[in-house]
Amino acid sequence: MPSGLMRKLNAMKTDSAPKPRAPLVPLIRRVHFYMADERLYSLAPEALRRIGYTGGVFDIEKALFLDTETTGLSGGAGTVAFLVGVGYIKKGRLTVEQILMPTYAHESEMLEWISGLMADKDTVIHFNGKTFDMPLLKSRFTMNRMQDKYYELNQLDLLHPAKRLWKLRLGSCRLSNLEKEILGFEREGDIPGSEVPERYFSYLKTNDLTLLEGVIDHNRQDIVTLSHLLLRLTDAFARPEENDDPMDQLSLGKAFEKLGEWDQAQKMYRVAATPRLTTTVRSIKSTDLGGEANLRLYHIYRRSSKYEEALKVLECMVRRRQMGIYPKIEMCKLYEHRLGRLKDALRLTREILPEAEGEQKQALLKREERLIRKIEKTKSVEEKKNGILSQL
Repeated sequence: MPSGLMRKLNAMKTDSAPKPRAPLVPLIRRVHFYMADERLYSLAPEALRRIGYTGGVFDIEKALFLDTETTGLSGGAGTVAFLVGVGYIKKGRLTVEQILMPTYAHESEMLEWISGLMADKDTVIHFNGKTFDMPLLKSRFTMNRMQDKYYELNQLDLLHPAKRLWKLRLGSCRLSNLEKEILGFEREGDIPGSEVPERYFSYLKTNDLTLLEGVIDHNRQDIVTLSHLLLRLTDAFARPEENDDPMDQLSLGKAFEKLGEWDQAQKMYRVAATPRLTTTVRSIKSTDLGGEANLRLYHIYRRSSKYEEALKVLECMVRRRQMGIYPKIEMCKLYEHRLGRLKDALRLTREILPEAEGEQKQALLKREERLIRKIEKTKSVEEKKNGILSQL
């Protein structure tokens, strides 16, 4: 073989040989320590169940608080968690660890770190993580062919019980708003979530970590807040009678009703329906909510076939002028169909007819006709019965 051709072949072999990879810079890691509230060690099992915990015996030292910062806000195959923050409690101390990927090439290494932490826990606590964070992480484990290193933990999503308890009063149940209105502190200079992806993309171009300091701090605070929020929620659902806000009382009643805890729901509805002095706009709104509380209490009694108790609630609503003529219409139904008081039903039907309009009035007119027929029929039966008895 000509020497020139040999040199070319040898050169081609050299070019095709694998080149050693340049060493990667390490993952960026931040660690913070806080004193944990000792009450986290004795959370009421009943309260945990009420806020959505479905695992076995809860152990705070087996729980992992988790929050992610991602390259997109809507999920999808192209979305990556570039920063993962976790918190765990041991011997009365809350440790917050954060791992940030300097490049996309670090993702598998970061997932290994997450896997190591999950392996020692049985529960993960997050805020909307059931919909976003956990499905995203699971998909990233799959994309990196690391499915066997993803652990399915019990999930406790604090967003949903927070909404059930506070949405009526607060409207917004964003974590930052809960911090301000419920936990009593407000973040300063917090970065909007919509800016987070762009900050990371800019960091990848410039390698300027200062672009992400606000994101890292935001993530750290989210983890700390989760521990406080867990305690506040379990307190509220363990001792609901201690809540003195009528809107929260009504919300707790709805939550207990949805859970099928009707006795507890009744207690909260009764408290929420208690009249209050209307000195502020908020107290006026609370008074309006008293009608809804009574209405829900009425429906519970009716479903339980406690018709006399249901009637008393409706009478209370009438006295307090709640819900217009609706309570009187419901009283007519009880009188006619459940209590057998046909004359009372007819009297009340005629009383409210002038106040009714449209379909409501048409329904009352039909009720009036039906009641007249029923009363006449009952009267006829009684007359025949009396006639037979007199012949005997």
